[in-house]
Amino acid sequence: MKTGRVTEVHRTNLTVRVDDRELLATVRGDFHVTGAFPVVGDYVSLKVLADDKAVIEEVLERKSVIKRKAADAEEEQTIVANVDVIFIVMGLDGDYSISRLERYLLLAQQSAVPAVVVLNKSDVVDDTTSYQTEVEAVAGDTPVCVISALSGKGMDTVLAHIASETTAVLLGSSGAGKSTMTNWLLQEEVQEVNETRADDSHGRHTTTSRQLFALPHGGYLIDTPGMRELGVLESDADDELLVFAHIEELAQQCKYRDCDHEKSDGCAVLAAIAAGELEERELQNYLKLQREREFNDSKGSPAAARHRRQNEKRLSQKIEAMKRDQLKRRAGR
Repeated sequence: MKTGRVTEVHRTNLTVRVDDRELLATVRGDFHVTGAFPVVGDYVSLKVLADDKAVIEEVLERKSVIKRKAADAEEEQTIVANVDVIFIVMGLDGDYSISRLERYLLLAQQSAVPAVVVLNKSDVVDDTTSYQTEVEAVAGDTPVCVISALSGKGMDTVLAHIASETTAVLLGSSGAGKSTMTNWLLQEEVQEVNETRADDSHGRHTTTSRQLFALPHGGYLIDTPGMRELGVLESDADDELLVFAHIEELAQQCKYRDCDHEKSDGCAVLAAIAAGELEERELQNYLKLQREREFNDSKGSPAAARHRRQNEKRLSQKIEAMKRDQLKRRAGR
């Protein structure tokens, strides 16, 4: 038996790297019963056959996994495994969307994988400062790199996050420039790159499957197709608190406990928007995430309802702790 790593998943087989060579592998046994097939980034135990063929017997324990749930599907989809850092790639053209960025940040939180925000196509705007400032306000402690993958400007800041044994994944919408970044990091034109459409800045899905590459300077990179939909998983309230802490704090000041933050009298959230302390976009994205969580809960049984109550209790405890910290900071001034 040999150990290999899945570099690409095809319709009926997989490509696995074993001892610096690529093998075409199939799966057997329980995989067809459980449906838990290997994904790109998985380490697998396999039997090597003749003619560069192999049979995968087992998926080895994963140290991390990134999952998503498409908006029109109920089941979770595993995207990649054994990743050390997520590069959230967003173009500074029509691809720029703070609301989408918030959802990718939440995906990173749910996956417990560190993220780096990459603002690509810095060459298409006169001044990147305002974009970087806005993104840093949303990203918090998450690093932000401003680059042009086409010219290579700023790519050294991306490279700084990839050590010799690091596996990084590029996530972002089609046309964000992930394939151009991949080619720069590989120092060769491996991925086909198409121009984005001028009317909406969307690409044409030049990358059609997830692929893992060994980088010449060390480390590994997974390029992924653009995702049209990015549905959140059944998230813990803690995840949402990390991304929307300000809204959660404001909600505690609403006149009514069941305030919908849309039209209720005495809503502290709407008052913050009127005062310019909160953006309408932030609230709408927050409400959308809440509706998704409530929908996920409604499909479940008493266990799902119990899970929701536990989350609400944890959220309340978290907010109280935040309030105590604020009081301590004020007292120390």
